[in-house]
Amino acid sequence: MTRNDDEKKRLSWREIDKLKDKSGFSKVRKKMENLEGFPKKVDTKTKERYLKELEKLFEGKKDVDREVLLASLHKSYGTKNFKKLAKEFFEKYGLPEDLRTLFLFLDLDEREIVLLTLAKIKEGFPNKSISEKQSILSKLKTLSFTTKDEKVGATVEKLLREMSL
Repeated sequence: MTRNDDEKKRLSWREIDKLKDKSGFSKVRKKMENLEGFPKKVDTKTKERYLKELEKLFEGKKDVDREVLLASLHKSYGTKNFKKLAKEFFEKYGLPEDLRTLFLFLDLDEREIVLLTLAKIKEGFPNKSISEKQSILSKLKTLSFTTKDEKVGATVEKLLREMSL
């Protein structure tokens, strides 16, 4: 390398300060970035934040569809359309996590869905608050009196005995 090449690559202190400030001198910054051996600055925190926001963007769309279907499910409770919406929700998303919606699934005529719902309620029962536990026991007692399916009735009775202990 000749001395002239070396001087061309060196920046003046003024140019270095401008690069640090990132105010102007974009041409100089680009020249420096294009030089071989110049380390590329990668801001990992910004990249992580960007990726998280990107994930939220795609998750948000799925969650919006789920939330809309969930809201329409709650609104249609007691109507002819309820069973259809509940089956559609179950096929797309499985059983819901919240207790209020799980209670809705107990009123379906589908034995398998009701039994799965009962199993999920049993699984989460120890982690519930006292008021939620009382609500669950009350709902199960009501279900045991109103169900027409013998297998569901027997399962509910068994659950009531286990949960009351």
